[in-house]
Amino acid sequence: MVLLLLILLTFGGTVLASSPESTWKSEPVERELAPDALLVRLDRLVNVCVANYEDLTTDLLLGIAIANAQLRTVLKQPLPEQQRQFVESLAKKCDFVESRIESIFSFPSGANAVVSKLLIDSEFWESKGDMSGAVPDRARSRRSRRRRSQLLGDDPQTLMESYLEAIDAGGPSELQSDECLSELLVNESENEFNTTASPTSSGPAAKRLILSRECSAAMSLRKRSYGYHLTHKLLFYIVLGRQRFANVDRSFVADGQRTLCEAILRESGLIAGFDYPDLFRDLFMEQVFLCAFSDAPLTEFTNPAWLAAIVSWQNGEGCFKYYGDEGDGVIGPNALTTHCSTHMTGVGAALLGLFARLQLVQ
Repeated sequence: MVLLLLILLTFGGTVLASSPESTWKSEPVERELAPDALLVRLDRLVNVCVANYEDLTTDLLLGIAIANAQLRTVLKQPLPEQQRQFVESLAKKCDFVESRIESIFSFPSGANAVVSKLLIDSEFWESKGDMSGAVPDRARSRRSRRRRSQLLGDDPQTLMESYLEAIDAGGPSELQSDECLSELLVNESENEFNTTASPTSSGPAAKRLILSRECSAAMSLRKRSYGYHLTHKLLFYIVLGRQRFANVDRSFVADGQRTLCEAILRESGLIAGFDYPDLFRDLFMEQVFLCAFSDAPLTEFTNPAWLAAIVSWQNGEGCFKYYGDEGDGVIGPNALTTHCSTHMTGVGAALLGLFARLQLVQ
């Protein structure tokens, strides 16, 4: 079954998402996805975080930090006064929510704590110089679309069963992901109690990457990954690109991100083609956000039909709720409230902030 899935994900499937060439011209869609509408949605989400400040998790805080970075990039641009005031107010709320990380980890001890402490920082995620506004590789996008258009006559149910079987295959695991991110974020002259040490006089660009053999293997582009394993690998390459190591070529990092997003795109197309089953919505949101945010974005990940589907999952409370946290009045293991799943809502915050920024910052 895994072999079947490899073939299907490589060459296409019987169910495909709507064309990425979809436009934003439909008036209802255009209104729903306009930057001001997305910012209002983000404001509702952040208000839930403010109201539940003591119960926030690192997943949710990371999403808020990334959203905050998008807002700060927007504020560097000329804006109408009323819009500027709204964005400034929203950014201040995000600052408050983001500050929760200071009291969660006073002395980081494990890889997850180190990664959380260093990544839950809006400054890390702000667009800097030529990292913003990366031009999508349209030629590769067209080639990718041609490959997916070679439809195979396989039963959709068989395809879904194959995907369910393979989605847990490969790596890196969540623990490996944290360990390897910590290797990127803490260089050889730092330790877990000295992660805010000032850079040397030669500046942060002089840092050299020293990666363990285990992490080199776990993050290898030659190893096939699926689902969250694949998005964890992409996150590693996104953070790698932001660290600007002296011994890492930026074109290698961008090519790695593009290669991973081409693989992710095949999965995203399957999920969309199956009409976004609840089981895959959290993963789909993570796929769309990371690939739209990457240094080498593919145009398919800004498909308005996909974004419209995602924003429709935000509930009346302002949150996103994962199917595993369902239940009448019951708070699941990954829930902030009965209406709010922490990881899914964190990804939602990052995604709303990003797509507002992509429209407002040219």
